[in-house]
Amino acid sequence: MLNKTTRILGVIVLLLGFLMLSQRAPAQNVKLKGKTFTLVDSTKSQDTKTDYTFVDSNNNVHPIYLSKNGKAYIYRTSKKGKIYKQYLPKVTQMIKEADNDDRDANTTRRSRRN
Repeated sequence: MLNKTTRILGVIVLLLGFLMLSQRAPAQNVKLKGKTFTLVDSTKSQDTKTDYTFVDSNNNVHPIYLSKNGKAYIYRTSKKGKIYKQYLPKVTQMIKEADNDDRDANTTRRSRRN
């Protein structure tokens, strides 16, 4: 009886382990650079660099990025040299408003042509 229980438990553990590993496997793409194939993780964030810049209090100019969720941020470097993202909620709203204004202006121009 103990041997049968141990086998069933072992099968359950193996199935759960396989299920967990299959869910965590990242999607990967292969790119060719010269004669070398490299794996590129496609699960990385799809952040985009905008045309906007941010000037901090030390007059350092930082390019503004938008996360895949539409949040604006810049890259900052701490005194210890660590690079991190600083999110800019007010800038996010201003970019959205500017984009809406641009879309409205383009719509108005098209309607005037007709």
